[in-house]
Amino acid sequence: MLSRVADSLYWLGRYGERIYTNAYIADAQMDQMLELGRTDGQYEQQWSCVLSIGGYMDDYEKRYRDYEEEEMLFYLLSDKQNFNSIERLLLSIRDNAKNTRDCIPNALFEQWNSLYLSNQENPLQAPYNVLNATEFLSTVQTTSLTATGIIDSLMTRDECFLFVKIGKWLERSEKTALILLTLMENASALNRDFAVTYALQLTNTLDEYTRRTRHREADLVLKFLIQDVHCSRSVSYGVRKIKKTLLEIESNEIRSYATHLFEMIKTLEQVI
Repeated sequence: MLSRVADSLYWLGRYGERIYTNAYIADAQMDQMLELGRTDGQYEQQWSCVLSIGGYMDDYEKRYRDYEEEEMLFYLLSDKQNFNSIERLLLSIRDNAKNTRDCIPNALFEQWNSLYLSNQENPLQAPYNVLNATEFLSTVQTTSLTATGIIDSLMTRDECFLFVKIGKWLERSEKTALILLTLMENASALNRDFAVTYALQLTNTLDEYTRRTRHREADLVLKFLIQDVHCSRSVSYGVRKIKKTLLEIESNEIRSYATHLFEMIKTLEQVI
């Protein structure tokens, strides 16, 4: 496999996971806004967390005046200078899908290309508000889940499939770690009980966690999101998947050029 093809497959997997997660987080935060007034002390703190997870807080504060709803939604959804915005990610996914059309199911390219073209023909426009943003984010999430189903049901289990999966699992593990780190850095300003539930909401694991237990102590939630090998969005689960996928690519042999990589994974497993 050409290195440029492997690279595009890897980023197709990463960006596909990232666009779903970022769309879900923005959607979840808008649900929070229904119960949170602009004057509430938690308002800016919550949005600060979301802006950090879905973009770059320093960048946002340099270019925007305040925590205004329309500006924050524009930044997260359509700002092309934000490399993690939904519109920018959609462009990146489409470009990587075009570069790998010979390796992926045609249905996968068509799925992302249709959303890209639809967004080009009818882009989300001001005023940015909860109503139109929610509809757009719902479409993005549905497309992403459909794309994941196409990958899992139609792709041959060869190196192409494995490179997509490495990108997916690395992105998911990193995003969970980023969410937890961001919330812990803002722990002093967030209500403790809320922050624990917020972590589960932003990682899309609230339902799964609630089915297992009703206890939401911070240490239990952290253990669940970091160490639980049965939670598909925990850091530990993702690291295990990455290691397994890399071994499949290497035919279960750790060659000299990959020694450092596997040593880093081993160290990460020990830390977790």
